[in-house]
Amino acid sequence: MTADMVGVESSIVEESDAVVSLHGADRVLAILNLLGSFPEGIGLNDLARIMNSPRSSVHRALSALRRADLIEQDRDSRYRLGYGLLRLAFSYYEELDEIGRLRPVLAALAAEFGETSHYAILDGREVVYLAKVQPPLSRYQMTSVIGGRNPAYCTGVGKSLLAYELTSLDEVESYVASHEPPMIQYTANTMTAPTALHEELVSIRREGYGVDREEHEAGINCLAIPLFLTSKSKPDGAISITAVAQRFPLNRLESSIDRARDMIREHLGEVMA
Repeated sequence: MTADMVGVESSIVEESDAVVSLHGADRVLAILNLLGSFPEGIGLNDLARIMNSPRSSVHRALSALRRADLIEQDRDSRYRLGYGLLRLAFSYYEELDEIGRLRPVLAALAAEFGETSHYAILDGREVVYLAKVQPPLSRYQMTSVIGGRNPAYCTGVGKSLLAYELTSLDEVESYVASHEPPMIQYTANTMTAPTALHEELVSIRREGYGVDREEHEAGINCLAIPLFLTSKSKPDGAISITAVAQRFPLNRLESSIDRARDMIREHLGEVMA
């Protein structure tokens, strides 16, 4: 077993008690998730040990996944995620009408401001990034990835969406209290008090946009605009311009709000608050 495999296994082992009782389709799905942690592949014996499941049961699940073209087996009998799964995921992603509508404006914003643009939705306490466009000739790669998640309370897109979910201090306090862990301080600028978050959300509803003042990642700020694509009362998601603070200071980013809104309006029409 390689050192990398030991490291991955140690992060998975605490979940093995939950995996051991899986049967049928649940076992198949658990194996599919585990294989995502081993891009170089993993053998049947190692996989069965990590799952604490019978070798024969794991083999049957692997065979089902191979027949569906979702995984593959190399010459050394290691299993890994297959290109069939990748084709399925990208086929679904490309068919999302929402993303198809948004991609041109994201590309336009990235080119106009020379910074990365995103589209994200709210999923409970986190935001999920559904689209990302890097500016042409960008030398700085943002750590965000499509499908990646970040806390909502300390990101521009997250706060822009929470503003329409939590409209009172009581709602903010209940939201914070019902989630673990609480508001973690990622940087010196991260808000950790419900009252401060409430005031920020009030401002977002009033101004129609939110910002990230290097709250989640030092050196990175963000201007975010909620989009009301299917409803006039609740945003479907938010577009952001995410910038390197040293290159594009927050005050300059905020002063660009009218230009950003004009560009969104040109591509999508009246979809802003």
